[in-house]
Amino acid sequence: MAANWYLVKYVPDPFRDEPRNVGVVIDSGEGGILRFIGQTKDGFDGRKVRGVVRSSKTLRAWIEYIEYQLQSGTFAEHAELSISRSMNSYRIEKRGALLGGDLQGAADELFRDLVSDADGAHQATIDELANQLLFRKLRVPAGHKIEKDVRYQVDWNGEPRDLPFDYRYQNGKTTLLDKITLSTPDKTVSQRVNDLLFRIEHLQRDGRVQNPSFVTLYDMGKGARTGPVEGHLRAIEKMSHTFNLRNEETPGEVAQALGVPLLQDA
Repeated sequence: MAANWYLVKYVPDPFRDEPRNVGVVIDSGEGGILRFIGQTKDGFDGRKVRGVVRSSKTLRAWIEYIEYQLQSGTFAEHAELSISRSMNSYRIEKRGALLGGDLQGAADELFRDLVSDADGAHQATIDELANQLLFRKLRVPAGHKIEKDVRYQVDWNGEPRDLPFDYRYQNGKTTLLDKITLSTPDKTVSQRVNDLLFRIEHLQRDGRVQNPSFVTLYDMGKGARTGPVEGHLRAIEKMSHTFNLRNEETPGEVAQALGVPLLQDA
C-alpha cells in the first residue's frame, strides 16, 4: 500500500522564516508513523527540546494532535490546511510517496537524515564530506590538482550534450569523481543514479578521454543499507569504483584509487 511522507518544521519567527526540521510523519491512510525530537520510548521528554522550540508543551500537543489525526485517517486533510497557513510556527510539508516496504524503518531513516538532534549536533552534508576528503585528507603531487565542476561535450543522437562531473584528477590517467546521495526514499534517487550512469556510459563511448576511470562517493546519511539502495549500488559498481563517504576506510581507499598518498602518510 502506498503511503505519503511529510516533514514537520518549526519556525520560531514566521517573519524571519528560518525553519528547523523537528519531525517526520508517514501516513498510509489507515494509520501512520511519526518521529519527533523529544520523543522517547516512555513518551515525551521536554528537556530534550530546550533551545529548539519555545514551548515543549506546544510541541507535545502537536505530536498528540498528529497521532490523533493519523489514527482517525484524517491527517492528509489537516496537513493541507497547515500547508496553506504559511504564518504558523509549525508547518507540515508533503515531500513524497513510499511504495510499501518497512514504514517504520523509513521513518527512522528519514528522521536520522533530516531532523537535527535537539542538542544542535551538526550532521555533515555530502558536499562537506567530499570536500574534506579530497582537499584535506589527500596529498596531491606538486603540479597536479583535483579540479571541481568539469564538463565534457559529446555528441548524442546528432546533438551536442554537456556531461558534467563533480571532480577530475589527472596524473597519467583521467579519473572523474561524482558524489551522490542515496538516502532519499523516492524516485529522485533513481533519477540521480540513472543520470550518473548515463554520463559515465556516454563519456566512455565518446572516446575523447582515453580509458577514463570513475569514482562515485555516496552518502546514505546515518541510515542502514536497504534493498533499493543495494540495487542502486550494484548498478553503479558495474561502471565505477564506489565508496561510502561515512566509512572510516574510505579516505585510504580513495587515495589508492587516485594513486596519491593520504596526507598523514605522506
